[in-house]
Amino acid sequence: MSRAFPPRNTNICDISSKIIKELSHILDVAAPVSGWRELIDAIPEDMFDTYEVEQIAMKMYSKESPTYALMYKLGTRGKTVQDLISYLDTMRCERALMFLRNYEPIVITRQPVGSISVMERKTLHIECEATGFPYPRYQWFKGQKEIKCATEPKLVIEDIRLEDEEKYSCRIHNNRKETVTFTKPTVVKVIPNPEAVNNREVIYARSSISERVKTTTKSTPAIHQFQPAALVQSPLRQDAPVITEHPVQQEILCLQPLRLTCNARGAPILQYQWHKDGISLPGATQNMYLVEKTTVADYGVYTCVVSNGVGEARSTEANVRIVAPIPGPGMSSVMPKIIQHPKTALVPAGSIVQFQIEATGMEPLKYQWFKDRVEMPGETGKKLQLQPDVGKHTYYCSVSNPCGTVHSKSGDLSVYHPRDQEYTATDKVVLLIGNNMYKNERPLYAPKNDVRVLADAFEQIGYRVVSLLNLTLDEMLNAVDIFCSLLDKGVYGVFYFVGHGFEKQGQCYLVPWDAPAAYGIDQCLCAEYVLVEMQKKNPALSVLMLDVCRRENENADRDQITTYKPDVRGNTVFFYSTSFGLQAFEEEPCQDSEESRNTVSGIFVKHFKKYIHLEKDVVNVFNDVVKAIKSDRSASDIQFPELRSNLRDDRCLTDKIVYQGHTRAYTKRYFQWKAAHELPQPQTVTFPEFDITVQLDYQKLFSNAMNVFATVVNPGRATESLAWLTDIPPTVCVEQSIVVQPYHVPRTLTVITDLQRLQEPLIVLLVLTVKINGQKQECRRSVNLGEPLVAPLQLRKPRTTGRKEPTEQDEARYVNTHYR
Repeated sequence: MSRAFPPRNTNICDISSKIIKELSHILDVAAPVSGWRELIDAIPEDMFDTYEVEQIAMKMYSKESPTYALMYKLGTRGKTVQDLISYLDTMRCERALMFLRNYEPIVITRQPVGSISVMERKTLHIECEATGFPYPRYQWFKGQKEIKCATEPKLVIEDIRLEDEEKYSCRIHNNRKETVTFTKPTVVKVIPNPEAVNNREVIYARSSISERVKTTTKSTPAIHQFQPAALVQSPLRQDAPVITEHPVQQEILCLQPLRLTCNARGAPILQYQWHKDGISLPGATQNMYLVEKTTVADYGVYTCVVSNGVGEARSTEANVRIVAPIPGPGMSSVMPKIIQHPKTALVPAGSIVQFQIEATGMEPLKYQWFKDRVEMPGETGKKLQLQPDVGKHTYYCSVSNPCGTVHSKSGDLSVYHPRDQEYTATDKVVLLIGNNMYKNERPLYAPKNDVRVLADAFEQIGYRVVSLLNLTLDEMLNAVDIFCSLLDKGVYGVFYFVGHGFEKQGQCYLVPWDAPAAYGIDQCLCAEYVLVEMQKKNPALSVLMLDVCRRENENADRDQITTYKPDVRGNTVFFYSTSFGLQAFEEEPCQDSEESRNTVSGIFVKHFKKYIHLEKDVVNVFNDVVKAIKSDRSASDIQFPELRSNLRDDRCLTDKIVYQGHTRAYTKRYFQWKAAHELPQPQTVTFPEFDITVQLDYQKLFSNAMNVFATVVNPGRATESLAWLTDIPPTVCVEQSIVVQPYHVPRTLTVITDLQRLQEPLIVLLVLTVKINGQKQECRRSVNLGEPLVAPLQLRKPRTTGRKEPTEQDEARYVNTHYR
């Protein structure tokens, strides 16, 4: 069976896990010539700095794959399978390429010359070239006999002899019998050398043609050639140095010995000089360079220069990496290891705070404290004591010894004035929008679950919740208008969006569910526009939570950007679930099942739901979320939330509602909100021909989605009966229709979504099937469900003049809808 290769335009992140696993097996253990570090070196652009590379390296100490981490980083930088093939091809890493590259037959691109004449005792050069994949294998022949060690495209035979006259050819293959081919033969003529007549027998005695073959490929082990000692030491012989064994790159543990070897041949006597990072090493003048106990100072690039009176040769570079060992059972710590980190603290002004750190490792250990990444002069002990001013600062400590330096986790110190005022709201409203079933983008699992979780949480702390799934741009704009019509002075307003998004010129854009494949700014909702509309109503608190990616979108370059400048009122908190240029993530389902997908949560909501009920000011709640994500092993290295705030008052999401003095406005908002959350009244449908009664009940899932239960409450004469809904208008969506408890009370569940797209009352057919006296029969009834939930608000109406604010007539219509 042929192997399926990923398309070359596939993003590396989308390569199958099976292939990534195979690549990891190869590249994780293939050092020093074809490992993951060499893959980084093969990337033409300077993509990773030293810190990122060492972060990848640390994966092996937690029994993770550095290659897997590297592949992920390449994918997030937009690299494709074609790019990866190019890098691996530069490395000539055939084993890895076998999982990515199709078979290519042998094609000889350069034939050796037809004939050649060479003087005895000189060097013979014959060369050919071929392409194919797997890479071509070469074997040179003298006549019909293989020449040992002659396995490179170029055949180089030193000290050519009269007996070497013959036809030479090369067999080329790439592991497939049917692709074995031979080059055209080269006829070699050896011209006798008069100077070799007297000592020909001595010279020819002990070296065969295989011993005189010279290899040139770096990856091929050097071949040590035998030469008579008298000839090597002869003062008559003068040869420039030729390196036969290069130093190899190494990755060794701190305090372990380092040995680098460089061998060469030439005459007269050779002299060696080792260099590190381009600087000569004093006293390092032997063919072997030895360090008995290495430290981090030995980390670097080594070369060896070999010289004599005739010439000079420089070895290839050898990268030496010094790795501090991670202590295991029975091992003592060598590199510093921090066993107690500074702890985060929230204290009132005037408090004395003490941070403390504990570390182990080879003595002496040196400590240095930092505040907001700036070194604190004189603070070089295990403990740091201070009496800070009001505000928030980050402290951490570095610990170093000869084997290296490590940094502690950061301890955040927040100093606040004790809350001397209890704040209240005249009302609290939240708009939750989640887009997951994208028409032209990758569908998401978390938005539906996250909106449901947050809707329940905000309801518990007194908010009027509007929760909507899968909106178009017009529907999103109209939802924002209606949401802002519920805001006013003294009201707390919270806006949350989860789905796909991007950022352009400092503004964040939210992608509707039906955005075209090459969507840009004009097809998306700008989050800053939402804040502008909210600020027009001067609420006591404006909170925006954006759970979207913030990478740039190249398609946005074609659109004219409108810059929105929200009013600064000291009431705003802007929380992004990730930082600019990065992605936001959701959990992976444990199993490929609907039940498992219904439990998937986004990283932000996974932690925010734990803090939303705290009686703590909004900024500190979000700070707690940031710390929780930082401590989450599954998210700490991939998601970095960002918080912006100009909030002057210590307002909490849990502040109480006090509407005295605002009763009329409070009542108006109540009716506006209630108009979007009216369910049909439970109703009974009778089928007198069967003497059967069916009960219809309704349950709100979201503001634009509901469950409809059809229960046979009186089966009459039927031995079997079941009722369900059908012929639902195509403007809305039936997400699922299932049988619930069929063997006890015959009942079905139908989930109807996208109710905002209803253009008229929702009329459906209720189908009843029964079995009476062994015969199956069916009956249908038309049922009018009215305009449930958000349907009366006409979110579907097109926006003909851009983004407009609701008029007083619009608000009156929303209020009157309650009385239909």
